[in-house]
Amino acid sequence: MLLEYSILHGLFFGLVVTSYLLLIMMSFNPRVWGYPDYSDEIKAKVPPQTKHERRMAMIISIPFFLLIIGFPVYSLIALKTQLGGGISFLTAFIHLLMLFFLGTVGDLVILDWLIVSKITPSFVMIQGTDEEDYKDFSHHYRGHALAALPIIVICVIVAVIIS
Repeated sequence: MLLEYSILHGLFFGLVVTSYLLLIMMSFNPRVWGYPDYSDEIKAKVPPQTKHERRMAMIISIPFFLLIIGFPVYSLIALKTQLGGGISFLTAFIHLLMLFFLGTVGDLVILDWLIVSKITPSFVMIQGTDEEDYKDFSHHYRGHALAALPIIVICVIVAVIIS
């Protein structure tokens, strides 16, 4: 039951996160949503983000951060209720890790690798760059690997609080 619950919620979380990010990618200029995440080679070819672009990036990131914080907490509280009101630290921690892992896989594989690095549609390209500038996937992989430690720390903290 626990494994099925975690996989189901993790897949749903990954789908929603990936869909939200894809919608943002298609709706806003990549200088707003993508500039900080792009490689130094791309950033060297274009001017820095303007104040307006940074402000827009903060505004569109608010729903995203509410989602990536809110849904895992909701899912964990719902799991705790299903288990009769008690949940161990290890159960809570593993559940959170599965959610974030499945959410990250969608972002890394579908968005970063497939869309940005392989397909490279015009909506992901910053004006002044070439399609070839986006083909190096290693930058995305390293970024996700570096994010793993803070995600683990957050999972520990939330698991301690909920359990």
